[in-house]
Amino acid sequence: MTAIPASLNRVPNVLASRIALSGINGTSRQLLAIQSQMSSALQFQRPSENSIGASAVLSINEILERREQRVRNLGEAGSMLDSIDTTLGDVTELLQEAKVIGLAQVGTGSDETTRRTQAGVIDSMLNSLVSMSNRERNGVYFFGGDRTASQPMLQLLGGFRYAGSGKGHRIDTGFGDDLRATIGADRAFGALSSRVAGDRDLDPSLTLATRLSSLEGANGLGVRPGSVEIDVNGVITQVDLSDADSIGDVVSRVSSVIQATDPGAVIGIDPATGDRIAVTPSVGVTVIMRDSNSTVTAGDLGLRGTYNGGVSTAGLDLHPRITQMTRLDSLTGVTMPMGQIQIRNGNHSRIIDMSQLVTVQDFQNAIEVENIGVRVEISDDGTRLNMLNELSGASMAIEEYSGNATATQLGIRSLGTSTLLSDFNDGRGVRQIAGIVDPLTGLPDPQGNMDFRVDLKDGRTFSVDINGAFTVQDILTRINAAATAAGVLVADFEARLVSSGNGFELFDGTTGANPTRVVALNGSGAADDLGILGQTASTTLVGLDKAKVAVDSVFSHMIALRNALISNDTRGIELAAAKLDEDLVRAAEARSEVGVRTQRVEDASIREEDLIIQDKSLRSEIQDLDYASAAARFASLQQQLEAGLSVAARSTSLSILDFLR
Repeated sequence: MTAIPASLNRVPNVLASRIALSGINGTSRQLLAIQSQMSSALQFQRPSENSIGASAVLSINEILERREQRVRNLGEAGSMLDSIDTTLGDVTELLQEAKVIGLAQVGTGSDETTRRTQAGVIDSMLNSLVSMSNRERNGVYFFGGDRTASQPMLQLLGGFRYAGSGKGHRIDTGFGDDLRATIGADRAFGALSSRVAGDRDLDPSLTLATRLSSLEGANGLGVRPGSVEIDVNGVITQVDLSDADSIGDVVSRVSSVIQATDPGAVIGIDPATGDRIAVTPSVGVTVIMRDSNSTVTAGDLGLRGTYNGGVSTAGLDLHPRITQMTRLDSLTGVTMPMGQIQIRNGNHSRIIDMSQLVTVQDFQNAIEVENIGVRVEISDDGTRLNMLNELSGASMAIEEYSGNATATQLGIRSLGTSTLLSDFNDGRGVRQIAGIVDPLTGLPDPQGNMDFRVDLKDGRTFSVDINGAFTVQDILTRINAAATAAGVLVADFEARLVSSGNGFELFDGTTGANPTRVVALNGSGAADDLGILGQTASTTLVGLDKAKVAVDSVFSHMIALRNALISNDTRGIELAAAKLDEDLVRAAEARSEVGVRTQRVEDASIREEDLIIQDKSLRSEIQDLDYASAAARFASLQQQLEAGLSVAARSTSLSILDFLR
C-alpha cells in the first residue's frame, strides 16, 4: 500500500515539488562540498566555510613563512661561516709560511741579497692577505663587520685602511640571540688601533636641545616617559611628558604649569652645574613635584622633591651622554673658541681647525674628509671621544698645534701626561733598570739603578731613576724631582711636554759652554725609549714622539717584516716574526669563534625545522581532511540523495484518488 508523507498531506503539487527539490538540492550541495574536500584534502578552502579555523590557519601560515625564511637565512649564514672558516684556515697557513721565512732570515746563513729576495715573497703574501680580507659571497663581504656591502680593506697612503665597523651582520634566529654571520677584520686580522682612548670624562652640559634619549637620567636608567604631578601652593596639575623629546620640551611644559599659578617662577638649566634642571619659585610659593599614575618620570628627570620659594633649588644630575649632536661648547673643560689640532699618520699630516666646528658630528666629518685613516668614535659609555688609527703600516699621532691645548682638553692627545709607558714604542714599553745590588754590601745600589743622566750647560748634572713609573706624568715628576734634589732651581730647569707637536721637552735655562745632554746609564734603554737621548746647544732639548699609535694588525706586521728584510735589519726581522705569533693566535681565536657560531647556526636550523614540523602538524589538525570520515559521509549522502530522488518521483505522481482510497 502506498504511504503519503505527513509533510505532504493535502498540499498543492507545486509545494510538494519544491519541498522535494529543496531536500535534493541540499543533499547535492553537501555532496559537492565533500567532493571538493576530498579532491583538495582540506576541510575548508574559504574563510567563510570555517572562520575560526581559517583565522588559526592564517596565523600558522604566517609563522611558517617566517620560520621557513629563517631556515633559508640560517642556511645562507652557515655557508658564509663555512667560507670564513676556510679563509681563516688559508690565513693561518700563509702566516705560518711567513713566520718560517722571517725566522730563517735571522740566522747567519742569510745575507742581504737573500733577504731582499725573500722581501718580494713577503710582499706577495701581503697582497694575498689583503685579497683574503676582501673575500665576499653574493655581495656580502666576510670581514666588513656591520658594513657588508663594500670592501673592508683599502689601500691608502702606502698602507691598508680598514673601512668596516661593528661585530658583524646579525642573524635572526627567532630567539633574540646575538649571532653574527660576518666578522670584523679587526677581530680576525687586527685592523684597528686600541688607542687613543679619551683620557678624561668630557661631561657635556645640558642645553635646551639635549634629547632625553641621550640622558642616563638621575636613576641611571634613562628617562622613561610618563606624567609628572606638580603641586603649586595646593593647585595640583598633571603634566604629560610622555611625548617630550628634549630638555626644552620638559622646561617649557613644566614652566607653563608652574607659571600659571606663580608667574614669577623661573625654571631652567642650573647655571652652576649645567647638568640638571633648577626651579626658583617666587617668595611665599612652594612647588612640589612627584611621580603620578605609577610613572617614574619625575624621578628620572631628577625633579622629584620640594622647591621652596625665594631660592633656586637644583634637581639631580641627569648625566648627559655625548652623542653626534652634542655641541662642542657644551663639553666640560673645553676652552672656546677651540684652536687647531694636528693629526699625523705615517708620513702624512693634517691640520684640523676646531674653531669652525659646532657638534661632535662636525668633528667626525672634518677628520673623515681628510682621508688620513683616522676615525673618531664616541666611547661606549658616552663620556669621552676616542681616536682610532685605521691605517695598518702607519703610526698615528694626535698633537697640539700652534701652542693651544685643544687636543689635551678633548682628552685625545696621543702623548699626554696620562699616557702609559707601556704604550710607548708600539707597545714594547720603556726599558727600566731595577734590582741592581752592591756586590760588597748586598744592598740595593742607588747609582747602579739609575737609568739616565742629565747634563746642564753650566756643568751641573743629576741622575734619574724611573723604576716604578707608569705614566708620562710619573716621568716628568721623577726628572724634576731629581733636578730639585741636585739643587737646580725650577727657573733653571724643567721637564715638560712640548706645547706644539708631541714629545718631552727639557728646558735648560743655565748658561755655559756645555751642551744640554741626556746620557744613558747602566745599560738602561729608558732615555732612548722615551725619545730624549741626545744633546742640544739650544735652550730646550726636544725629544722624539715614541708614543705614536700603530695598528697591531697582521698587515702592519707583514709590512714591518717586508721592510726589515729590504733594509737588512736583523733586529726588525726578529721583532716582526715574533709579532706573527700573536697574529696566528688571533686568527686561531677568530676561527674558533666562527666554529662556535657555525654550531649555533646548525642548532638554530634544527630547532626551526622541528618547530616547522610542529606548526605544520597543528595546521593539519585544523585544516586537513579526515579521509575515512569523509568517505563514510560521502556514502551516506549518496544514499540520502538516491532516497530523496525516489521519494520525490513517487510523491509527484500522486493524485486526489490516492488520497480518497
